[in-house]
Amino acid sequence: MAAVMIGSFSLYEIAMYFFLYAFLGWCCEVIYATLKTGKFVNRGFLNGPVCPIYGTGVVLLLLALTPLRDYAWAVFLAAALICSALELITGFVLEKLFHKKWWDYSDRHFNLCGYICLEMSLLWGVAALAVLYALQPMFAALLHKLPLTAGYILLGVFAAALLTDLVFTLLQISALGKKYRELQKINAALRIGSDKLGGALSDMTARSAEKLGELKESGEQKLDDLRLKNARRTDALYDKIEKSRLAKAFPSLRPSAERREKLREKMRELEEKRKER
Repeated sequence: MAAVMIGSFSLYEIAMYFFLYAFLGWCCEVIYATLKTGKFVNRGFLNGPVCPIYGTGVVLLLLALTPLRDYAWAVFLAAALICSALELITGFVLEKLFHKKWWDYSDRHFNLCGYICLEMSLLWGVAALAVLYALQPMFAALLHKLPLTAGYILLGVFAAALLTDLVFTLLQISALGKKYRELQKINAALRIGSDKLGGALSDMTARSAEKLGELKESGEQKLDDLRLKNARRTDALYDKIEKSRLAKAFPSLRPSAERREKLREKMRELEEKRKER
């Protein structure tokens, strides 16, 4: 690995910098979340203390921007573009895979579909200046002092831990995706029940007004029972989603408080109607 070069860095250096900056990115996310919420939140995509998107982003920046280090303005602009592109692609892919935004900048000015915004793009540019001119020279000096054998051992441990964590996290995400798919099935079942009732009412209209009234009352009762059952299942699924680690790390994955309150209000109405029968 030490002999394989990519740009001005060896493959060994790239791997070490990936893990180092993935850890530092995780630290920054935890500090930000603590200042915002007043408590510890594991803001990483994975369970361990790493954010791979930061490690990947910084490695790309080092490869692309090191030749430009004599031009700070070019470093700033290129970093803002590269990081924004990475954030845009990652956010888009995650939403397509799991049908939910993992972060959302929709409430900020000059945003693109909520995935990126001007404020964060400028922040990435400033962060890149700090990395390239302050942190990277220090880390490079420390890495060169680390014996190569010790470095390979550390890389092996880090890689094994990351792979294990990735598999476990993907299993968690799969379970979370199943919960969202179950919610979609509940909504689809409710729609089918409603359509069946509407179709039956339409067919019976021409036959008998009296029978229509009876059918309507019976059908509405059955539909209300189905709505109540599905509302309870949805509420239970919301509870499971809110208690998941990923939902705590990425609050945008949680169902909104307004949506939950409307659901519970609807449940109370349906329960009252059932009691009055």
